[in-house]
Amino acid sequence: MSKEAQINLRDTMVTALAEAVRMDVLTQVEAMAACSDACAAIIATMIPEANHAEALDIVIEKLPRQVKAHADQVAAYRKARSN
Repeated sequence: MSKEAQINLRDTMVTALAEAVRMDVLTQVEAMAACSDACAAIIATMIPEANHAEALDIVIEKLPRQVKAHADQVAAYRKARSN
């Protein structure tokens, strides 16, 4: 899958989950859990079993940095909006 296809898939998932949160179909925590479930399903179904541990290690390594980066973006946006 190309990088562009990966980005499009990610954006589709985020849009669907964000819309579900806006419509009160899911809570934010449920949306995060759905993302986690999707990662686990991708690892289980699309990655050869011999590579599962490596894939999980990558997710575990990247996730905290991604969450921090997103939290920093949200904080900067809120700060800019409050000024």
